[in-house]
Amino acid sequence: MATLGAGTLFPQAAIGRTASAGNPDVVVVGAGAAGISAARELRKRGLSVTVIEADNRTGGRVFTDTSVFGVPYDTGAHWLHYREANPFVDYGLENGFDMYRAPDDERFHVGDRAATTEELQAFQAAKAAAVQAISEAGRQNRDVSPADVVPDLGDWSLTVNLHEGAYEMAKDFDRFSCADWYTGEDGTDWYCREGFGALFAHSARDVAVELNTRAETIRWGGQGVEIDTNRGSLRARAVLITVSMGVLASNEIRFDPPLPDKKQEAVNVLTMGHYHHIALHLKDNFFGVGEDGYFGYRITEDSDSAPAGFVALVNAGGHGITYCDIGGEFAREMSAGGVSDMHDFVISDLKKAFGSSVEKAVIKSHTFDWTRHRLTQGAYASAEPGGAWSRAELRRPEADRLWFAGEATSIDDWATVAGAHKSGLAAAAQIVETI
Repeated sequence: MATLGAGTLFPQAAIGRTASAGNPDVVVVGAGAAGISAARELRKRGLSVTVIEADNRTGGRVFTDTSVFGVPYDTGAHWLHYREANPFVDYGLENGFDMYRAPDDERFHVGDRAATTEELQAFQAAKAAAVQAISEAGRQNRDVSPADVVPDLGDWSLTVNLHEGAYEMAKDFDRFSCADWYTGEDGTDWYCREGFGALFAHSARDVAVELNTRAETIRWGGQGVEIDTNRGSLRARAVLITVSMGVLASNEIRFDPPLPDKKQEAVNVLTMGHYHHIALHLKDNFFGVGEDGYFGYRITEDSDSAPAGFVALVNAGGHGITYCDIGGEFAREMSAGGVSDMHDFVISDLKKAFGSSVEKAVIKSHTFDWTRHRLTQGAYASAEPGGAWSRAELRRPEADRLWFAGEATSIDDWATVAGAHKSGLAAAAQIVETI
């Protein structure tokens, strides 16, 4: 897939600084990456567009906070995945952002010591065996879970499940489809030192959005569509819905008539995973690795068979912030206990590795809970076993009036901001061709 030039995707001239008055051609629900790219493309092609966003800001799950730690802190998306086809990297380079490739420095522990060479080799061999088994099932289009095909990995089972499941997919090995997983592209990861959210906000500044405007009911049974919001109603020829699968599944938005059974089934099997940054501001170079290095350790405890552990991105961007990330069912369970439970768990496991010096090294901590956030209700979506067909179903419009876009509908960049962006462009092209 060729990388698209940033000049084409993100024009510097403002497009429609004020929202369309009256009845627009298209209403876009949600001002994340998919909604912003779709609105820009639709307006570029001559259609009138109103973008509504329930939150008080744009960006959705990509947001850089500077108030908590006084430095850039990505509460959600942080990695710019698959640089080879990620237009945000080019945009950042062309607009003065500090963009750089993700380093590979890593520290790995077994208990309270650094792992031996033999232990590291055993861990890498176990990961390779798991990935090979999942890949082979995916190549054969077997819509089964990794738990059905990954061999017994012995002492490394929980650790591999964390790294290749919960940390990568926000789900454990029994909760996602090998066939769906296999459709994802892989490539080089990059970072933006100012924060991915800051980069995205800069790229989206030309698109007018009606903030604090929540879609409540979408009526699509007659001519055109009518969208009831907390601030009144809108009529349009079509609506593009870019909210998360968590919001769709929760019925926060009511459809009249209800969505067809097949579409509802797709929403119910394309479920949100769970993933949280427990961010720690630490003194000095606590982990002994460079900027944007990693800390991991062998997992020996589980919670209802889900690995109970985390992987840490150390000193992200050189700002002194370490993201200790938990995922999967363990993250969902910890969410129920609140952010204090997540913090306490991370500190407890760090003390097992480094002793009581951890508590003296922590200056401040913060956790943003996407699972309990009403406007997301999870991290990102993937198909449950047996549900690999669901993304294609979600991309299909209903009655030439109802379209869906977002990372969950991406063909091969799902779970990424770039994938959401490109899904918005694709949906916009379809809408233009249709209406």
